[in-house]
Amino acid sequence: KEMHVGHLRSTIIGESVCRIMEFVGANVKRVNHVGDWGTQFGMLITFLKESFPNFGKSDDGVNIGDLTQFYKRAKARFDEDA
Repeated sequence: KEMHVGHLRSTIIGESVCRIMEFVGANVKRVNHVGDWGTQFGMLITFLKESFPNFGKSDDGVNIGDLTQFYKRAKARFDEDA
């Protein structure tokens, strides 16, 4: 997506909440995550579970060390559903 003023909305809301919390005495740590990664991570997790249902449960020898290729395969899989 192209950057536009709408991307600032959550930052402005977060800053406003931080100022209110500081005003009432809370110790606030500001952390801002710009971007929406939920879809991508959901796609990767679902693809991992579909492709390797026992991943992390046993020594199945699965190697996802090449994350670029893993992402490309996951994206191709979910583009089929689009």
